[in-house]
Amino acid sequence: VFEDPATGALRLACSSDDWKVRVFDPVAGGEALLVLEIGDEVNALAVFKDPATGAPRLARASGEKVLVFDPTAGGDALLVVDTGHEVWALAVFKEPATGA
Repeated sequence: VFEDPATGALRLACSSDDWKVRVFDPVAGGEALLVLEIGDEVNALAVFKDPATGAPRLARASGEKVLVFDPTAGGDALLVVDTGHEVWALAVFKEPATGA
């Protein structure tokens, strides 16, 4: 769950077995507001604020990669991290030294 910066409304991101991530309005319900074509299975999702801009970001783990997307605009991954190992979970926390 994250806050849409344009409207302040809550948004819910979820994935299914069709290799897509959908973003919904969890209050109003209805059809997906945004569909991200991931193209691979999704093992884990996490949302966080970009420490440089404050914009929401959606991290997706699949296989040995973590891809980071803009969950409000969609499009291609903004960042791809190849971990070299299968990723099954994601956690977001602030860096203690910088608070970012």
